[in-house]
Amino acid sequence: MGILDGILSQAGDSLNLDDLASQVGLSSEQLRSGADSILGQLAGDGTDDPQEAAAEAANQTGLPLDRLEQLLPQLTQQLGLGDGSDSEEGGLGGLLEQAKGFLDQDGDGSPLDDVADMAKGLFNR
Repeated sequence: MGILDGILSQAGDSLNLDDLASQVGLSSEQLRSGADSILGQLAGDGTDDPQEAAAEAANQTGLPLDRLEQLLPQLTQQLGLGDGSDSEEGGLGGLLEQAKGFLDQDGDGSPLDDVADMAKGLFNR
């Protein structure tokens, strides 16, 4: 399960990925890949800057940077966390807190051990 799937499971049925994908000019699969990459950067030890996270996600996924830069504000709005700006209560900060909460399942403040455990589970180790 990716970070986006974790956030979606917390959000319930409030988000239609096909609609969101068409709003930012991506397919649903591209949206999932891009969102997981961006959120992974922001929720992990990658960066706190959404622009840098989008650039790194573009490098990792091969998706267009301009589309990925549109993704976080749209995702934030669709989840009802604000208008996508950092200044609004919730906003990107609320989205990032959800992503961090999904990754840091043991609540120790560091998602690294939890991500490692998830990776071990994928390889049955």
